Amino acid sequence: MEKIRLQIYLARSGLAPSRRKAEELIKAGKIFVNGKAAILGTKVDAQKDKITIAGEKVSAITNKIYIILNKPVNYLVAKSDLRGRKLAFDLLKQPSTNKERLSEPEFNSLFNVGRLDLNTEGLLIFTNDGAFADAIIHPRKRINKTYIAKIEGKISDESLNSLLSGVEVVAEQDDKEVRYLSRFRNIRLLGRGKYSILVIKISEGKKRQVRRTLETVGHKVLSLKRIAIGSLQLDNLPLGKWRFLDNKELQCLVELN
Repeated sequence: MEKIRLQIYLARSGLAPSRRKAEELIKAGKIFVNGKAAILGTKVDAQKDKITIAGEKVSAITNKIYIILNKPVNYLVAKSDLRGRKLAFDLLKQPSTNKERLSEPEFNSLFNVGRLDLNTEGLLIFTNDGAFADAIIHPRKRINKTYIAKIEGKISDESLNSLLSGVEVVAEQDDKEVRYLSRFRNIRLLGRGKYSILVIKISEGKKRQVRRTLETVGHKVLSLKRIAIGSLQLDNLPLGKWRFLDNKELQCLVELN
């Protein structure tokens, strides 16, 4: 198992409800790794290192949870927000489509697998299984994410070809200019006129990549919805609702790795 940052491990163990709270525990000198007080930046291997708080071992989650949520727009993918915006995590405090509820420790152990920006709706996965999450989002896995995009204007065949062959995206990130080549793996055109509707598959996952790539070829995104990750489909899951993944869905995702 690869080493991960201690605050990530603590959040995933359910000990802290967020990485920020985990960092506070570390700063307060309450967390020990192999008998020594931990500091921020410490990395751990859960299979080899002994992680404790108040003399008690912090154990990895044994009850693995896998959830799919249909996120609405204007919901932030975070457990807290200083600006008071609506949170996707809060939707998980409601009963599932099968009337199941998460206990507080189960909820606290969850983290999102990848993100959707504030104005993008659709499929999000939550879990407390770090190895599973890393396998899904790691770039080398090249797992397709499928989106439906409604964009301004009538997109040309030339632009469609450029999106498939790759376009250079220029973006601001952490007050720096970032440039990268963005390429869609597949595009299906559902209609074009005053606006165009595309079904897009992309295996990369840079911040706001779909929006920025489409804007690079001159088309503002009017709406964006993720409808699939690999073989996992959003299907008829109601907006704002969640459910547990079934064994077949989970197995198909695992087999992609």
